[in-house]
Amino acid sequence: MAPTTSPVPAKKASSEASKEMATSSKRALDQDDTQAAPPAKERRSRKAPHELLTEAEKKANHIASEQKRRQNIRIGFDQLIEIVPALNSGNRSEALILQKSVDHIKQLISTKNDLKEQIRDLQTLLGESAYEEDSSEDELTYF
Repeated sequence: MAPTTSPVPAKKASSEASKEMATSSKRALDQDDTQAAPPAKERRSRKAPHELLTEAEKKANHIASEQKRRQNIRIGFDQLIEIVPALNSGNRSEALILQKSVDHIKQLISTKNDLKEQIRDLQTLLGESAYEEDSSEDELTYF
């Protein structure tokens, strides 16, 4: 039996030859352009298909990001519990924490408005110029 040549080595040989030609022509261009501008910033190419995440990795990433989101929410509720006086003890459901927080903010706004009114009254009594207001909203009401 006579040895036969398969088409694969021929393709490989022609492919190598074309690569070699491209490389040599590139070298020639590089030598001609000694004063060439710096190379343009290369774009990041898309990941090759073998580098894409598997379904298991996607699921693991999703679970991790969801756990992080929940942890951040928990931290926020813990901070509200520390700040709002009515939340020192008792049931701490999320709905209760939010409602007590809203009540506390409304009470703070009311106190602020009362203090501003007292300042105005005292200034009028003393005959001083009007109280310079801060940049916050005047007479806030959210009831």
